[in-house]
Amino acid sequence: MNVNVKPAELVEEFIKLRDEKLYAEKKFDELLTERYKTRMEAIEAQLLDVLNALGVDSLAGQSGTAYRKTSVSVTVGDAREFRRHVIGTEQWDLANWSANKTLVNELVEKGEPVPPGLNRSAWYTIGIRRKS
Repeated sequence: MNVNVKPAELVEEFIKLRDEKLYAEKKFDELLTERYKTRMEAIEAQLLDVLNALGVDSLAGQSGTAYRKTSVSVTVGDAREFRRHVIGTEQWDLANWSANKTLVNELVEKGEPVPPGLNRSAWYTIGIRRKS
């Protein structure tokens, strides 16, 4: 640790580095999109069209295989209705139960213990913001 460096100088350097890092990340993402992502997505769409037109699930070539895969997303549209179904049918495995961090923190702030079965950790980090 260099004791000759003032905290204000460290904050200034940190902000400068953070800005440069964000700029570099943005430029790198633009480069990836320009050179790779856009063309790869076009190739995927073209190959999917070929698979669909031929009515097949895969095509093998000398350098590899293109295959159709199914991607699935499941989201909760009505939380109350979903909870009622899980509880009513006792299909507990349909839900992922997790602790509500906000409510647990509120309990602790009120001086109450962490509910049984939970672990709670808190630690300090440093935050730096730019002066407006």
